[in-house]
Amino acid sequence: MSETRRYLVTTDHGDVVVEVNADASGLDADFLRLHHAGRGVGDDLDTATPLRAFGAKMVDLIELHGVGAFDGSDAMREMLVREKATHELKRIERFAKGAKS
Repeated sequence: MSETRRYLVTTDHGDVVVEVNADASGLDADFLRLHHAGRGVGDDLDTATPLRAFGAKMVDLIELHGVGAFDGSDAMREMLVREKATHELKRIERFAKGAKS
């Protein structure tokens, strides 16, 4: 992957710029980089997506980047992708909440 993907995600606690690490697989711990929106960060992003709606996009992004060396069953792969998406959504929300504190 060579293109850096960035998204502006709105939460109840503030906006977060989500940057996809183009060199990571979808299951890697460093798959997403999070930045606080504001002060010029995210100003180039035209569209904001609510956190709940970003869930479907997370699944797509993880699948697009693949699951690395995982070679288990399709059912296990699907479960891991959904768990990773849920984990990342919670992480985005915690990040936004922490910025407000």
